[in-house]
Amino acid sequence: MEEKKEECGIAAVSLPKNMKNPPIGGAAYYLYKMLLQQQHRGQNSAGITTYRKQRMQIIDTYKELGIVNKVFRSYDMKKNKSILEHYSGTKGIGHVRYATSGSDKAGNAQPFERHHGRLWKWFSFVYNGHIANFSELKKELRSASYHLVHNTDTELVMHYISKLLAGNKKPDLANLFGELSETFDGAYNISYINAEGLLAVVRDPLGIRPACYNYNNGFFIAASESCALTSYEIEDIKNIKPGEIVIIENDSVEVKRFAKKKKAAHCMFEWVYFSNPASVLDNASVYETRWKLGEKLARNETMDIKDKDFVVVAVPDTAKPAAAGYANKTGLPSMEGLIRNRYVGRTFIESGNRLEIAREKYNVNKSVIEGKKVILVDDSIVRGTTGKAFIEMLRKRGKPKEIHMRVSCPPIKYPCYYGTDMSTLHELAAPKHMSLDEVQAIGIDVSDKVIEKIGKEMGLDSLAYQKIEGVKKSINLPEESDGLCMACLTGKYPTECGKKLFCKALQEFVKNPKKKHKRIV
Repeated sequence: MEEKKEECGIAAVSLPKNMKNPPIGGAAYYLYKMLLQQQHRGQNSAGITTYRKQRMQIIDTYKELGIVNKVFRSYDMKKNKSILEHYSGTKGIGHVRYATSGSDKAGNAQPFERHHGRLWKWFSFVYNGHIANFSELKKELRSASYHLVHNTDTELVMHYISKLLAGNKKPDLANLFGELSETFDGAYNISYINAEGLLAVVRDPLGIRPACYNYNNGFFIAASESCALTSYEIEDIKNIKPGEIVIIENDSVEVKRFAKKKKAAHCMFEWVYFSNPASVLDNASVYETRWKLGEKLARNETMDIKDKDFVVVAVPDTAKPAAAGYANKTGLPSMEGLIRNRYVGRTFIESGNRLEIAREKYNVNKSVIEGKKVILVDDSIVRGTTGKAFIEMLRKRGKPKEIHMRVSCPPIKYPCYYGTDMSTLHELAAPKHMSLDEVQAIGIDVSDKVIEKIGKEMGLDSLAYQKIEGVKKSINLPEESDGLCMACLTGKYPTECGKKLFCKALQEFVKNPKKKHKRIV
């Protein structure tokens, strides 16, 4: 019912020398198509940087606010072709962005390109994640007379890369990012290219955000999600392991470790909500995970659901696999009682118009839910800000007998400092119904009493969530990829700065648990 936002998606491509029949735009074409497949990761802006040795602007960047098709003018074949031809190249990087750090201004769109007279110091990069120790590092830059124009962690990353490129000796990229790994705390997947044609893709030492690639006969392609690669019928997809850098130079690919191996901390929300259901992340299927989450909700069902009036309805679109898993396990019919308007993107309506948000996003299919006992399956409740108005609308327009909600993710209890747009305790739905002792009880499930209060506030007949253990078992990562970040559920943060920020947030909440948090939905 509400939007949960994640920082962005990245892409990279390198074409083989003497490629036969390359598409119009070469690398630009592939990047455009990969960004389209990752549009769900960010709708604020899109952009690419391509490399072509023969042109004066050896690496050239194109970026704008808007969704991918708008940015690349796909509604006008002539304009689309013109953009692809202008930015045609043999290598390149791409990005789609949602702003969790910084504003929605055009200057914050990525890639970030830094010009320099020396080719190996002239570079461009794209970034997915969030630097948790941003404030400390910003102070450090300012003390060295640096100025942040955009005040984003992407800009901060650019300055730190630039610092390590200073001097006359060209650094090894693995060593450069190894040094940065000692400085940065948080999530940072990076695609990087310079004016010598050196291309690299980096995944942070904890692997918080996903990254994968394929290399075959000189053709290299990489992205945040496998769905961007499988659209080209690529099957042999490899994960970039946490702390690895993939370097592409002169048609050869080298995978290096730039940081010491640590226990991985893959963001569980990637499987629960963010990623395309067709993607496979670190060898675990997104679709299968969501289906299993739905099955586990069904196994934990305490309500008597034998009545023929019960019907399962998914909150489209990310909760559909979970709803299907729940319905399959219970034997109840799964029907489309809600139809999402696919032509409505993000909404910027102020918090007083929750009902208008719900009306814009969904049409109620009255023929499915009228007179029924609806089991509404959603993927998660973060703030619950639109929930009450949404349930109100559903009752008024659909006229069901009852509305029961089942949520495939456990209650979000704590903030995220690694790129998910939920940064304070005060804005979350669960903590405001919990006692201070409950908020400070790390690593345990939320009590039934608290869940009942959330359900009552939302106007539901009943509410039930997934258990923390259910998430672990449903994602079921292979042993070699094992390790999840579930800090927003458990309060157990995988980095030192995350732990410090959480302690401060907890202290602030204890001082003033009723503090209001204003935001635009």
